Amino acid sequence: MGSSDSPREVNALFTQSAGRQFARSTIEGLFDFSPDAILITDDRGVVRAANLRVEEMFGYTGAELMGRPVEMLVPTRFRGVHPAHRENYSAHPRARQMGANLNLFGLRKDGTEFPVDIMLKPVETDAGPAVVSFIRDVTEQRAAQEALRLNDLRLRSIVESVNEYAIYLLDPEGYVMTWNPGAERIKGYKADEVLGLHFSRFFTQEDVDRGHPAELLRKAACSDRVEEEGWRVRKDGERVWGSCVLTAIRDSSGQVTGFSQVTRDISEQKRVEESMVHELSSVLLANVDIHKLLGAFSASMRKMVPHDSATFALYDEATGKLRAQFFASLDEKFTRQGEVLIDPAHSPAGRAFQTRQAVVLERMDRSPFSPDSIRHHTGIGMRSGIWVPIIHRERVLGALAVTSRSEGAFSQRDAELLAQVAGQVAIAVNNALAFKQIADLRDRLNQEKEYLEEEINLDHRFDDIVGESGGLRSVLRQIETVAPTDATVLVQGETGTGKELLARAIHRLSSRAERTFIKLNCAAIPAGLIESELFGHEKGAFTGAIARKIGRLELAHEGTLFLDEIGELPLDLQPKLLRALQEREIERVGGTRPIPVNVRLIAATNRDLAKMVAEKQFRSDLFYRLKVFPVYAPSLRERAADIPILVRHFVSRHSRRMGKSIETIPPEVMEALVRWKWPGNIRELENFLERAVILSRGPALHAPLAELEEMEEEEENDSAVMNPTLQAAEREHILRALRETKGMIGGPNGAAARLGLKRTTLNSKIKKLGIERSEYV
Repeated sequence: MGSSDSPREVNALFTQSAGRQFARSTIEGLFDFSPDAILITDDRGVVRAANLRVEEMFGYTGAELMGRPVEMLVPTRFRGVHPAHRENYSAHPRARQMGANLNLFGLRKDGTEFPVDIMLKPVETDAGPAVVSFIRDVTEQRAAQEALRLNDLRLRSIVESVNEYAIYLLDPEGYVMTWNPGAERIKGYKADEVLGLHFSRFFTQEDVDRGHPAELLRKAACSDRVEEEGWRVRKDGERVWGSCVLTAIRDSSGQVTGFSQVTRDISEQKRVEESMVHELSSVLLANVDIHKLLGAFSASMRKMVPHDSATFALYDEATGKLRAQFFASLDEKFTRQGEVLIDPAHSPAGRAFQTRQAVVLERMDRSPFSPDSIRHHTGIGMRSGIWVPIIHRERVLGALAVTSRSEGAFSQRDAELLAQVAGQVAIAVNNALAFKQIADLRDRLNQEKEYLEEEINLDHRFDDIVGESGGLRSVLRQIETVAPTDATVLVQGETGTGKELLARAIHRLSSRAERTFIKLNCAAIPAGLIESELFGHEKGAFTGAIARKIGRLELAHEGTLFLDEIGELPLDLQPKLLRALQEREIERVGGTRPIPVNVRLIAATNRDLAKMVAEKQFRSDLFYRLKVFPVYAPSLRERAADIPILVRHFVSRHSRRMGKSIETIPPEVMEALVRWKWPGNIRELENFLERAVILSRGPALHAPLAELEEMEEEEENDSAVMNPTLQAAEREHILRALRETKGMIGGPNGAAARLGLKRTTLNSKIKKLGIERSEYV
């Protein structure tokens, strides 16, 4: 209390009734310990009571305050008007609460001023009317309010000075509450035209119809912040492309009290990007070669997203990996070309491919991916990069990447732009791949056409298998058994027994019957060219390789490959053929990329492969791979019962071809033909009958049986011991012809034609003279 008189003054405020003693003691306690300063003044403004908080706040003791006018606590500049205010209040007493927006100050004993807030309460006492004043020091509150006011002024100044951004506030329903000059410039509305209107008027009608403005408010309320780019509409109806950020504003309880909207007009940037994308699209779509496409892409894309290197990776289903193509960078010393295989599971390219999301690495040295997966980048000095998926019609083709020698060279905006361009690249890549597939198919069809034309031009000696003997029927039953499978078949038998015909029968009865039957005679092609013929070659793979060639294995993809005279296949090529059969993939000569091949192999030989394996002339592993299902083609000697049927078949065939009518075959002729051993088998029989048809002038077959007698004598002479000198001379003569034709026996340019011999006769002499392939190849 201020003095010993103060309790008596307080007591004067109450009646002396015993019922109010408890209330009086309670009020006295509140008076002493109130956090606010409490003054009691009479109707003349004289201090009659003061609590301890008054002494602390103003620096006076209670004795110094008692009986003094309250104006001593009022700053000097307000004292002249204060009595009038007090008299007016006394004339019209009323309660006045704190926070009445009055700018009040108190004066301390030391002369310093401080802001206060005062509540007044008129009361009636025994001594007359009085006023109870509750005084609160609001120095800290006023300081906070001033700081807030200054911050608000600064923020308002910034917002109003920013012309590049439309910045405005919305209420919880989306109605405009504030408007800055930038908003006026971008939207075209003045503040008095737009305040109180709903912000949906800034959206296109299409967006309004689908409820997009309300959806944005909902998303912002849920996630606090929403960013998007899209078309917005000005007052004059013009569309602008805006980059927009909508942020929810919440009170202390977390309730949304409104939203702030910031919009930037990036229409010019959008037009530039669209122009570049259009230019890039034109460039990409004009290139059907993937390597040219890569170079065109990098040159155009560098204007939009500066980079030092670009990578293009396509998924290879055969290997399950991404094949990355590196193409020229801005700086030639960082140029690297070639192909890199990337594991999709541990690489940024694979992450983009698998997740269909962009991957941005600000620092490759801190990459979460395997170092090996980005070594093709870090190895040429790249430090940061972006990888985006290449998607065409929901199918992910691969990944596109741009990299830089600088750390943190790319932003999320760059990733979005690259992803946009990747859509155009996907179309171009799909076109390029389709063009490549068409080109490959065209090349394959052209080469198949050439091959088939050659086949058609060949004199096929059988239209079908002819015969009824038990040996032939047994072979046909074996063919019916093995044909539906994809098992490798080895057809063995003497020359001229129809091994190719059996191979074609297997193909016709198999599930591959609708696909190509490709054959290759290993003895008819020089050793130096057989690898190219079998596996194909790339352009420039060797001297004379002026164009890419598709090999027989590739031509037979999903069909049947028939390798005749497999025993003549060079020893050094046998492992490569074995690998192709086991791995089901090949590489062209001069190529590096594996090519999947799915072929059914049928091989044929007239040689004893088991003996060749024992003599190290044929690989055992290939022999066992070929001998999965051996089929033996019986010689004509073993199926003599079929000779009459074959004679009638060939005579009918060749007489029709020559326009003759041969109706009968003399019994003595048929008897002689059945009796002859036919060392050349069916091929020899057909050739003999073709000559017989030519010589026949009437309806009866005239067969030159004398030839058979001469051939028999010749055979007997050949079986006699030859003069060693003559034998050596003949051997050398045949070897010279074989060397000159590079081992080719048949054909118009083969050794047999040069020596004036039939191919079968030459083969027989080669065996009799012990001539080995290694001597002339």
